[in-house]
Amino acid sequence: MGSLVPAIERPLTRLTLADSVYESLLESIVAGRIRSGQVLTTVALAQQLHVSRTPVAEALLRLTADGLVEQLPGRKARVRRFSREEIGDIYEMRKLLEPAATYRAASRLDDQSLAVIRDRYDVLASSMKKVDWPQRALEFDLFFHDTIAAASGSERLRQDIARYRLLVRAFCRLSGDDRNLREAFAEHGRILEALERREGDLARALMISHVDARLQDVLALLTAVE
Repeated sequence: MGSLVPAIERPLTRLTLADSVYESLLESIVAGRIRSGQVLTTVALAQQLHVSRTPVAEALLRLTADGLVEQLPGRKARVRRFSREEIGDIYEMRKLLEPAATYRAASRLDDQSLAVIRDRYDVLASSMKKVDWPQRALEFDLFFHDTIAAASGSERLRQDIARYRLLVRAFCRLSGDDRNLREAFAEHGRILEALERREGDLARALMISHVDARLQDVLALLTAVE
């Protein structure tokens, strides 16, 4: 595949230039505007973003460390294509990490935090016919899992979860049709109910089922396009 200039929509913000380029590229990858297998050149990206090559090179190295791109010769990188086996491994790690965090969160989430999750869930549940519901459902998914990970009380566990969820954000968008989003949202609701009752074992089991169901959706999508 030839080198293409991707459609990047996120404006550069007042971070360091490398941070700003990184955030812009990251959002474009997880939103699917830069697709797997696409070649990224330092020169083309620097021209498009109106920055020097140095912050672009630094951003690409960070994305490589994240596992989202791979380095190529000649100041190029390529957005990674994940095999079925690699995708399965990523979700298996999620099934180890996130249920553990959910079990810990059941006894650590305070009532106010639970109320915030419940309020956001109920608002979303009452607006499922709105045009922007799919996007809001994806945003809630990110908020829901991040909140649980943070409530685990383990910064290392939270960071590991964030690393694997970063890898699956693009999968979530690709497999996020209306049926899948509604199923995932209902699963969030059952996990939330278990957390509200402080039933750690049940919340952990529901999280395992949730992650496994999302894996099956991604694998089904891959089968459909092969």
